[in-house]
Amino acid sequence: MKNIPPLGPAPTPLPEDPPSEVSDPSRRRLLRVITERATPATVADLVATVGGHPNTTRHHLRVLADAGLVTEEHGLPAGGRGRPATRYAVSLAGREAASPAMGSSAAREYVALAAAFADRLAERDGDPAVDSRAIGKAWGAGLAVRHATDEGLDQPPVAQVLGLLDRLGFSPEVERAQEPDSGSTVLLRTCPLLDAARRHPEVVCQVHLGLVDGALESHEQPSGGLSLHPFARPGACELVLPPTLVS
Repeated sequence: MKNIPPLGPAPTPLPEDPPSEVSDPSRRRLLRVITERATPATVADLVATVGGHPNTTRHHLRVLADAGLVTEEHGLPAGGRGRPATRYAVSLAGREAASPAMGSSAAREYVALAAAFADRLAERDGDPAVDSRAIGKAWGAGLAVRHATDEGLDQPPVAQVLGLLDRLGFSPEVERAQEPDSGSTVLLRTCPLLDAARRHPEVVCQVHLGLVDGALESHEQPSGGLSLHPFARPGACELVLPPTLVS
C-alpha cells in the first residue's frame, strides 16, 4: 500500500437529523437560497427571489439566526444613506442543514453499505486507488445524467457538478481562482463517508475524485488537472478544478 500522509482536521460528518428550525418549508427554502448565493443577501434580495412579505421573511431569518444557521452582517446601504442594511450569510451549520442528503434513514443505510464496500476494497491486493477512481468515475457519470434530468440543463456544467456534490452531502464552497490560469478550489465542508475516509483515504477519496471526474466528462468537460486533497484545511478537503472548465 502506498504511504498516506498524516491526516489533518477532517470535514464534519453529516448529522443524522436536520435541525427543527428548517422543518418549516419557507425557512428551508430561504436557507437554500442563502446557501446558493455568492454574496450575503438582504431581506429585499430574498423577497425578490422567493416572494412573501418582508416582515414574514424577517421572522424566518430571526429563527434561522437564533439557531446559528445564518449569520447577520450590518453595513451601510448603497449610497451610504439611510438605515444600516442587514445581510444574511449561511453558517457552516446552516450549510449542513441545507443539504438535501441529510435526515434520510435510507441514505444512512447507503452510507453504511458504501463504508463496508470501502473496507473490502482496501483489503484487495495491488493499488486500490486505481479501482476506486474507476468505480467513482462510472458512478459520477451516471449520477450526472440523472441530476441533469432532475435540475434541467439551464445551468453551466460546473454549477451542475457542484449541485450534485451538494445533493450528495459534501457542502461544497467555491474559492475563486487567484490567477487567471489557475483552477478554482472547492472546499468540501462535510463528508458523507467521513469515518471510512479516515480509515481508507486511498479508497474513499479516490472514489470521490472519480465521481467528479465522471460527472465532468458526462458534461463534456475536461478533467485533466483535477485533484482532491483530503483533510487539507481545518474542517475541509480541497477539490481543485482545472482552469479549462466552462464556469
